[in-house]
Amino acid sequence: MKILTALQTKKAEQIAFDRGISGERLMENAGSAAARIIRQNCDLNGKLAIVVVGQGNNGGDGYVVARKLKEYGARVAVIMAMGIAMTRDSATMQKRATDAEISVMNFYDNTDLAENFIDTADIIVDAIFGIGFRGAADREISQIIERINRSKAKKIALDIPSGVIADTGEVFGSAIKADFTVSFIGYKPCHFEYSALEYCGIVKAVSIGIDENEITDFCAEVVDVKQALSYLSKIPSNAHKGTKGTALILGGSFGMAGAPMLAAKSAMRSGVGIVKVCLPDEVYCAAAPMLPEAVFVPATGKKGFLCGDDIKANMFKNVNSVLIGPGMGNNEDTLSAVLKAVALSKAPIVIDADGLNAITFDLDILKSDTVVAITPHPGEMSRLTGKSVAEIEQNRISIALDFAKEYGVITVLKGSYTVIACPSGKIYVNTTGNAAMATAGCGDMLGGIIAAFLANGVEPEKAVVAAVCLHGAAGDYVAEKIGVRGVITSDMIESLPYVFNNGD
Repeated sequence: MKILTALQTKKAEQIAFDRGISGERLMENAGSAAARIIRQNCDLNGKLAIVVVGQGNNGGDGYVVARKLKEYGARVAVIMAMGIAMTRDSATMQKRATDAEISVMNFYDNTDLAENFIDTADIIVDAIFGIGFRGAADREISQIIERINRSKAKKIALDIPSGVIADTGEVFGSAIKADFTVSFIGYKPCHFEYSALEYCGIVKAVSIGIDENEITDFCAEVVDVKQALSYLSKIPSNAHKGTKGTALILGGSFGMAGAPMLAAKSAMRSGVGIVKVCLPDEVYCAAAPMLPEAVFVPATGKKGFLCGDDIKANMFKNVNSVLIGPGMGNNEDTLSAVLKAVALSKAPIVIDADGLNAITFDLDILKSDTVVAITPHPGEMSRLTGKSVAEIEQNRISIALDFAKEYGVITVLKGSYTVIACPSGKIYVNTTGNAAMATAGCGDMLGGIIAAFLANGVEPEKAVVAAVCLHGAAGDYVAEKIGVRGVITSDMIESLPYVFNNGD
């Protein structure tokens, strides 16, 4: 599903209008879809559901939700936070709500009753401000918002939490802290900006009758597991290890033998035919027993680190992808190894972890035709860009995209809602994954998946997008099976075949 700014959302609505779908119909569709999501997530029978509405179309959506929740068995009341509806469609929906014998009251005319409803509600639906909101809520609306936030009710926001800026995620005053948000037509940028995450809660995007294929103006995309799996190459019945490709992994150092092996095992679990691992002699004995299926290329190294002299042209013969960096370490010797590997490889390269740290002072290496992707976490991105981690976290999409365009590499900025920015200007935001993945080696696992898909012959952009999505799906699968606490990367690697073969 697509991610749209406020303006792009308006353009998408215009597509519907041009096809003869009225604003009233879209509003009915939106409110009905939101009510279905609420019904799926909340016990409604006999529960008190309060819908707090504004004067605009977001309020109109709220009136529809109120009617539908009543039909589903809830006790419903509507509180007007700003007075009567002021748009034609929202006024129509207000009348339909009153005709359905739903109590509709002005907060300021019935303050004690309205506050009591908010305090005692089981469910509160926030339909005060929509995507056109700018600035900060005024003092009166802020008091209502704060009252809602203090309530123990489950809180559901329509499109965006009131008080949050749709395009940036900024909050300049009070804002609803929703348990989940139902977004219409597609997602909005604020749903993925760290500044707004505590307000949005769980976000579910729903269609309201606009063909997504007709929406051509959007800022980013979200790829689901089914779509990610469709990007992978098919395995023919006469396949052998050679046809599934060979991935070469360069990494490891004294004390960090496990990192390249996690990447190697991840690559094999992701369907590559052969994995070759080049690592220093000093860690070979520790690494080799971890994965008997791997082919090893022990190197002399310098004091337990790979160096330029270790990288030979014959390493790259019949290799279909290269992953550089897991556990490599960061010094002049490892930089020389990275530089030489990029110069010698004809296969697509992914640079991760210590490989990224090694090139911090020579970023032009990324402009090589063979380097297709980098996978930094915010700390590594800070070193690559010179920007603070805080600045990166507040501007993840724009910073990743600027870097991707400047250096011509697919930039995977890892974290909650990983951003994948492409030199073409395309942006993807990943929604799979969970807190169980905050564990050592998880990034090495991702590097291995990308290397496997590239070795399989998948086009780089699709390989990276699919890898990020399915990497998170493996984390979701394990968390569902055993919980969030105590998960290690090896658990997730072992789950990869299930995700690939049983994903929906």
